Parts: sequence; structure tokens; C-alpha cells
Amino acid sequence: MYASVIERDESLDSLAGHCIAARTIIEASGTSVMRQLIDLLLFEIGVAMAKATETEQQPARSN
Repeated sequence: MYASVIERDESLDSLAGHCIAARTIIEASGTSVMRQLIDLLLFEIGVAMAKATETEQQPARSN
């Protein structure tokens, strides 16, 4: 349900970029709840990116 189901690709990078842009606007004119929510979303995106990178770097196991 969490980051493990998202693969790191261009769409995840694009999502991060859009959220960073939204964070800038929210910082200027949003509420504290909006800031908390976008920060949580950015954190989850970062976790997903890290997990995808970790998975990519693991060598394939032979049976």
C-alpha cells in the first residue's frame, strides 16, 4: 500500500517536482494544515524514491 508499490520512474520524479512547486505556493498563501499535508506527501514520495532505488541496486538472486 505504501512506497513499495511505486516504482521510481519519470512519473515519480515529475510528481516530486509538482509537489515541490505546490509547497512553494502553499508556504506563501496556504494554511498550516496544508503545509503539514504537502510535507507529508513529499516525505512519502522521498520514501518511495529511496525504496525504488534500493530495489534497483539489489543484485538478482539466483536459486
